[in-house]
Amino acid sequence: MEKKYVVRLLAVFIFALGTFGLVSDVTAQETVNDGTTTSTSTATSSQVTSTDIDIDTGNSLLEAFTSPKQDLTKPEEEPKKTEIQTLLEKRPVKDLGLFNFLAYWVQKAISLGIPANTIVLIFLIPVIATLIAFVRVVIGLPSLEMLVPIVLAFAFVAVGITAGLIILSAVVLASFVSRTLLRSVPIMYFPKRSLSHLFLAVFVFAALTVSIILELESIRDLSIFPVLILTLLGDSIVSVQLRKTVRETILITSVTIGLALIGYLLATSSSVRDALILWPEVILLTVPVNFMLGRYFGLRLAEVLRFRTLESYASE
Repeated sequence: MEKKYVVRLLAVFIFALGTFGLVSDVTAQETVNDGTTTSTSTATSSQVTSTDIDIDTGNSLLEAFTSPKQDLTKPEEEPKKTEIQTLLEKRPVKDLGLFNFLAYWVQKAISLGIPANTIVLIFLIPVIATLIAFVRVVIGLPSLEMLVPIVLAFAFVAVGITAGLIILSAVVLASFVSRTLLRSVPIMYFPKRSLSHLFLAVFVFAALTVSIILELESIRDLSIFPVLILTLLGDSIVSVQLRKTVRETILITSVTIGLALIGYLLATSSSVRDALILWPEVILLTVPVNFMLGRYFGLRLAEVLRFRTLESYASE
């Protein structure tokens, strides 16, 4: 019964992602068809080996992280506004209806001056939150509080993935150093956490200096708020370290950063942006998914793998 429920949850989650991807593909295809030139290649004349596919996949993933991204935390400039208006012409919603109220609301809000980037990030919050819930409830991987991966993903968007990972590495390193040095200090919990912020400040300042030396342009226009968000993660890690073992802390931190990177990829994907602007009803798929997640009381997949060796004893 539990396995059937897991399969159903996976099916719904895959269906949601598939629907989301289908809308993204349709939007991307329309954009390609509107261009003056299109390039097509047939696979019938040449065979594509699995090695080539793996290399292309790896290159695509690397390009997704390293290629310059638009900062969605800031309102779009005039060329982007024109691009958004052109995009909205592909699904004009003139009249309010039961099944298009979100699209009507989004287009009306954009016409009133609300930045489309802000709308995209707002609509991504329930999507990333549902992903976090799925990882926690069904897969069984621990992470920091739900808001931390979401905000961390948006911090990566604001800072840039390279500078963000440099600052984040400094924050994580500072948290481990402060834990090691303050572990045996006989003072109370909050003063100990307060001292850990001294290490955080020094390490973050060093990371900013290294980023400038590496000529990362995003650092020159960086405000204090993304840095505070990254420091918030460090504070959360320190709090976890004071209550958990090193192994548990590493696992929780790794899962949190991994979820944030997935959120970063979603936030910086032009296909996802176009889909959320044209078809905002997609976020309503998170409602049935969360209801099913909320009614799941079986073993998590991590626990199934952990106790798999006991199946032979149970069968006896």
